[in-house]
Amino acid sequence: MSTKVSASGALAAVASQNLGFAQAAQLVELSVKVGDTVRAGQVLAREDPFSFQQLLNQQVAQLNQQQAILDRLVRSPTVHGDHRSVDQAEKILSATKNNGDATHNRDQNAVFRARQSLNFAQQQLQVARQALYTCEHPAMPVMKPDCSSQQTQVDTAYGGTGGVLQAKTTYDTAKHTLDVDDTTARINEETARNSVVTARNTFNSDSSDKAPSIAAQAALVANGRALVANAQRDLDNTVLYAPVSGSISSITGAVGEYVGNGSGTSALAPGTDASIPGVGAAATSDQSSASATGAPSATRPGGSSFMVINNINTFQVVVPFEESDAAKVAPNQKVEVTFDALPDLTRDGTVLSIAPGGVDISGVTNYYATILLTDSDPRLKTGQTAEAGVLVADLENVLVVPNSAVIKQGGRSFVNTPGPDGKPVQAPFQPGLVGDDNTQVLSGLTEGQEIQLPQAQVSANPSGGGGGGGGGRGGG
Repeated sequence: MSTKVSASGALAAVASQNLGFAQAAQLVELSVKVGDTVRAGQVLAREDPFSFQQLLNQQVAQLNQQQAILDRLVRSPTVHGDHRSVDQAEKILSATKNNGDATHNRDQNAVFRARQSLNFAQQQLQVARQALYTCEHPAMPVMKPDCSSQQTQVDTAYGGTGGVLQAKTTYDTAKHTLDVDDTTARINEETARNSVVTARNTFNSDSSDKAPSIAAQAALVANGRALVANAQRDLDNTVLYAPVSGSISSITGAVGEYVGNGSGTSALAPGTDASIPGVGAAATSDQSSASATGAPSATRPGGSSFMVINNINTFQVVVPFEESDAAKVAPNQKVEVTFDALPDLTRDGTVLSIAPGGVDISGVTNYYATILLTDSDPRLKTGQTAEAGVLVADLENVLVVPNSAVIKQGGRSFVNTPGPDGKPVQAPFQPGLVGDDNTQVLSGLTEGQEIQLPQAQVSANPSGGGGGGGGGRGGG
């Protein structure tokens, strides 16, 4: 047994696009007719490119002029020379700093070596003095010792070559050289830095009036490039290409007419260059419709669109479900689709999605669902009325009774069974799922049990079973 919820809607191609030109111009070529099948990238129509080509030429000429002015401003020799002076001053400053750093490192090393020499000389002097003292103060004096050699060593360690005095002088000289060179390096660096500042000030002074002019001219060049790009795009858009493969469902415009932003176009009939007649039933329909607003109508099936292309290989149905039915609809549910114009045709589908928000239709809240057909048919056309039955519940091999046999009283469910005297006797049962034709029996009735219908008796049958006239027995 199964349960469906159904709603009607219009058949539509999955891919349907309104095509047209970006700018108004005269149509000079129409390569397709209504009903033609086209491939993606195929040329469909062309506008007269003359005015667009002339506008592009003008924009290119103006851009070249603005670019020449900008180049002349940028290449001015005064500012260029000032800029080179700044670069040179910065290079001199960098070289001065590097030279100062190198001199400082050299002097620092000299001071370090002199300090080491001084330390060594002081140690030697200390050793010589200790030897002299030991000589002059023996542990067991017998006679006055001769300590002249020790005295000579002390004198040499103090004032001789490599002595403390010489080492101290060398250290003081190295320290003084370091201080003098550092001071000189700072002075030279500041002098070089002042040269950089002077060069920059000169550059800024010379370019103070020129920089805004360059910026303003650069903006004009950028604007000119944008205008050229737009003009080139308008020229390119005089050729209309098919964005996708599909079928041409409508054309509104004939060769020689103005299309795009223009007006006065004719809706062409399928397979021909003739226009759809503006008389008879179609014209009468248009008079009472909203065709003047640009919406599709009897004599203008594409509305205000120049051309409409549909993907005829796949269709979808958008249908509104009342809120009680919409609550049962979910994506990926199976759908059976029938068509008013093709009563012998049934196609399977799948629920693609259901809208999260409702809309008011004649005072009733409805939710739109999109049904995607899983297969197509050459007879299907966009706009045909379709009935979508969504399978919301499906049970197999269950005990059922016909819905027409169920009696509801006081919140309970009964069926009539024949009594001993042939008169109907109500038998209660526990119902389950209520389908389109049958009701599931959970308990209270048994398979093969005879029940009675109004004016007829049938058997309770399993899912898919039918009932005949007269008495019958339930099935499982």
